[in-house]
Amino acid sequence: MTTASNTDSHNPRIGLDTRKMAITIVAAVAFLVTWIAAGLLEVMAQDSYVSSPGSSLLHLALIAVSGAAAITIGRGLRPIPRSVFIVATVVLCAVEVLKSIFTIGAFGTDAEGLAAGSTLLSALGILNLIVTMVFPIVVALVLAAVTARLVPVAEAAAPTALRRRSRAAAIGLFAAAGIVILVWLLRTMFVEAMFFLEYGDVFNSLGAALGFIAAIFALRVIAESRSLPTDAPAVGSSRAGTTPRSARTLAFIVFVCGLPLCLLSTVPAAGYPLNFILGYSGWVMIMFGFVIGSLVLAARTLNCAPTDDSARSSSPARTSDTTHPKNPA
Repeated sequence: MTTASNTDSHNPRIGLDTRKMAITIVAAVAFLVTWIAAGLLEVMAQDSYVSSPGSSLLHLALIAVSGAAAITIGRGLRPIPRSVFIVATVVLCAVEVLKSIFTIGAFGTDAEGLAAGSTLLSALGILNLIVTMVFPIVVALVLAAVTARLVPVAEAAAPTALRRRSRAAAIGLFAAAGIVILVWLLRTMFVEAMFFLEYGDVFNSLGAALGFIAAIFALRVIAESRSLPTDAPAVGSSRAGTTPRSARTLAFIVFVCGLPLCLLSTVPAAGYPLNFILGYSGWVMIMFGFVIGSLVLAARTLNCAPTDDSARSSSPARTSDTTHPKNPA
């Protein structure tokens, strides 16, 4: 007799179980914190031509932790994409590591030594800028792909639990979008709101972090609802047994916009000037991409679970009837 777990093990769409998903969530939060902290140290070091060895060593440690967290997230991929992602992560982190090492080596040297190494530092600075833009996009792609994969049927939560978790994830996304848009409105329409003018970046940073984490849980809930043994789809036109592509896309938008939005809000909140890479218009696009993605994903998550518990019990009932046929009278 073939059990559900054995069937799941041969299904290429089956992804992480509950324990591995918990590890992935912890790794995603660790990546968020360390990547933001490394970017903040990078901006702090720009105040002086040469940073101190202490800050450079701390920057080096944060890069190592963020790279390890990213690789942990990528463990849920299939073998070939996982290998490509690990190589890309190592290469991208190596650029950051080289810049930190050469920054430490430049500490305490004379003006001639600094001038001689300026070309190398400039080249590493350009590569570092590319890494700053590419690395979060790659991690966001992998995180969306890993989280959106189905779960073993035996570990999928009951529809009642899924409805409760979907409401919690949607509330988190609505709250994150509301915080960001409220601060923006108060800053643009009500200039006299000095509190938000001074501390708005703190709320923006917290809102972006909240949306990033809530999007992980929202996409996971949608994937679990599609893993239930039912013939009817939970929401939308996608059939049961597949996670809707629109949900993966929305989660990716929240991830890829939430990471830079959190960084761009943390730096001025810490009291340091921020040089916009894409300009003010780019920051506005990131902010509205995060808000729109969060709102639509929240609306998609609200009703993702089946409306009754019969969806979960229907398949086992059919299996039991097939496995233990009644003897004819």
